[in-house]
This record gives sequence, structure tokens and C-alpha cells, in this order.
Amino acid sequence: MINSMLTKLEAQMRQAVHLQNQGNLQAALGEYALIFEALRYYEELGYRKETALIYSLALANQPNPAMTLYCHALIQFYLRNYGSALEAINAALLLAQAIINYELKGRIHTAQGDFFSASETFNQIKELDPIYGGVSDSLFMLAAEQEMPGGDYYDWLQCFHQWLQPSSYVEIGLGHGRSLALAGSGTRAVGIDPYQGYWDKLHYVSTHGPAALFPLTSDDFFAKHNLAEVLGHETFDLAFIDGLHLFEQALKDFINLERYARTDSVILIHDCLPIAPVVAERERCTGFWTGDVWRIMPCLKTFRPDLKIMTIPAKPSGLGVVTNLDASSTLLADNFDEIVRYYLTLRCPESLSQLKLLCNVGPADEEYVKQQFIGA
Repeated sequence: MINSMLTKLEAQMRQAVHLQNQGNLQAALGEYALIFEALRYYEELGYRKETALIYSLALANQPNPAMTLYCHALIQFYLRNYGSALEAINAALLLAQAIINYELKGRIHTAQGDFFSASETFNQIKELDPIYGGVSDSLFMLAAEQEMPGGDYYDWLQCFHQWLQPSSYVEIGLGHGRSLALAGSGTRAVGIDPYQGYWDKLHYVSTHGPAALFPLTSDDFFAKHNLAEVLGHETFDLAFIDGLHLFEQALKDFINLERYARTDSVILIHDCLPIAPVVAERERCTGFWTGDVWRIMPCLKTFRPDLKIMTIPAKPSGLGVVTNLDASSTLLADNFDEIVRYYLTLRCPESLSQLKLLCNVGPADEEYVKQQFIGA
């Protein structure tokens, strides 16, 4: 199935080039970013010949040397060759003082941990174009890098897969499939998503075989299916909630999953530590957006003190961890409307330190997390 994924990425690259030739540069660049990120995954698996062909499609179809350099810099950025990426984007800037060149340069500095240079670069963008909206997302990512050092949430998901070696894994909300593809050999993986629950929408597939996809809302899935029957196991080992980005939906997903959990099953919840209140609004008003999922952590702390919970400060928006689960508990379901009504009145603190207290943020230390939640 990996070869079919690479064929699909090649077709998407041709479409992205077509978008650029038609004058829709922003849409094309968005596609390039998604494709290049996926190609790194397959290159690391050893598919270098196939990925090189797809990279060449982008490079060979750029309209001028500055855009060729930009494209090369973007490829190197996603390959995490940050030194090479910086050289290429600096060369592009000598040819064209374009906003996209400055923006990528700032992102490279951010990835390198050179926060001063990143800030300086983003300020240059503001001077060049005070109303350019793209810099806001870059500044959010810069703040996340500063406040949440260490691995991102994919790195932490990989840790949980390595620690637990789950025989069963459930993911609600798939994105382009990168997190679902972390499932290892011997893992029965199930992906639930009404929009992305089709292989032609995903960019990633596990080397150990495809997951079972259900193109349904999580509510519909749990209404129509018995998760134990789908998994072939009475309980799951690991689950990841990354769905609708609204508190009440995350809470529903937690309630539905817990019915199939053992005490030592682990539920992970994305977006539990928004970097700023504006990205945590219920209605999306920023490109980088977490929604109000963070509310689930103080909710669980208060209503289910029997649970063991923590938020890992995993960039860019935190990763909640919950265990000591109780499949027989109905407290959250019985009081669902009252709980939602109350917690929707809770405002996201302006102070990140206050939010960390509210959401039980602990250290981003692998040994500590492993000891606390895996029982090792």
C-alpha cells in the first residue's frame, strides 16, 4: 500500500504544480508543505528513488530561480536539514524580497532554536506588510517552541506506542494519517473520522499494514458499532482523541472510549495546552487553532478524581494523558449536560502559567511520564 500512497502523492504534486501555474500560489504552497512532510516519512523508510522523483516535479516546474531556491529550502526544512534550508532561503532572499521567503526563514530559525533571529525575521514581515496574516501562525509556533521545549506530540505518541506495544489502538480524528501510521506490528489500529476516514484522503500508512478506517463521526461510530467487536479485543490498550476540537465532543469521545477500557488503558487527548486564549476560541478565528479541548482536563480533575491525569507540554498545543480508567463509571454521562453547561463558562486564562496549573501540566520528561502512566 505504500507504493499506492507514493503514486497518490505524485499525482497531488502534479496538481499542486498546476495550481501554481494557474496563479494560486498560496494553495500550491499549502499542498507542497503537506506533500514534503509526507515524503520525509517515506524517505526515512528507504523509498529515496520514489521520493526524489516527486521532489523533482516541484523543483523542475518553478517559474524562476528565486522560487526554485524557495522550494529547495522548503524541502530541506521538512527533511530537517535546517542548515541547508537556511542557506537556500538566504539565497532566495538575495533574488526576491518576498514575504514567503522571510516567513520560511523565520520558521527555519524557530526550528533551529534561534528564537531571537526568528523574532527579528517575523518583525521584518510586519514592516514589509503590516496586514499580512500568515505571520500570526508563525508567531504562535515560535511561542510554542519557547514554552514547550523537547519533542512534539508525534514524538510522544511514538513513545506511548513503544512503551505499551498496544495490541489495540483507536484514533478519533485522523488529519492526514501521520499519527495513525505510528501503529506498530501486532497492533489492530482503528481510525474514525467523517472527513478523512478514506485512504484517498490520507498521506501516510503504517509499514505494518493499513488500519481499519471508519468514515463516520465518533458519535455515529459508537452508536452503530461495538468497539470490542471491531478491535477483536474486549478492551483497547491505547486511544488518541484529536477530533472536533470542541470540549463537549472531546468529553463524549472520552466517555464512549472509557466503556471499552481497562484500568491500565491509556487515553491521550490532543490540544490540552493552547499557547494563547485566541487559539482556544470555540469558533475558529486563527489558522493555528486548538478549540476549547483544554477544558476537559480541569473537568476530569474535578468530576473524576479517581483518574490519573496529566498534560504533557508537547508542542505545539499539549497532550493530555489519562489512565486508571473505570469502564463501569457513568458519572460523566449521567451529568453530561450540567458538566458542559458549567465548563463552558470557564475562561481560558491569559497567563500560560495559570493554564498549566489548571490543566495539570507536568514535566516533559520521558522517564517521569513512563513511571507515572505505564507502571514501569
